[in-house]
Amino acid sequence: MSKFVIWALIGVAIIGGVWWFQSSRAPSTNSPSLGGSRDYDCPDFSTQKEAQAFFESNGGPSSDPHRLDQDKDGIACETLP
Repeated sequence: MSKFVIWALIGVAIIGGVWWFQSSRAPSTNSPSLGGSRDYDCPDFSTQKEAQAFFESNGGPSSDPHRLDQDKDGIACETLP
């Protein structure tokens, strides 16, 4: 086998490994960090801080598609720890 073929195979293996690693780390489209297509409610979050970050990244007070701020004061899921 020539050196060129060996290096080509090594290159393909490296590129394939990088692609696999990146795709295995990609977040789910239904991840709270991305919003996804499902509806999230306060019990879907562990803490108020986590819910607040999600709330703000999905429109915050001006747009609350998940209805996490029931009293419209800008604070999501106030009953969470």
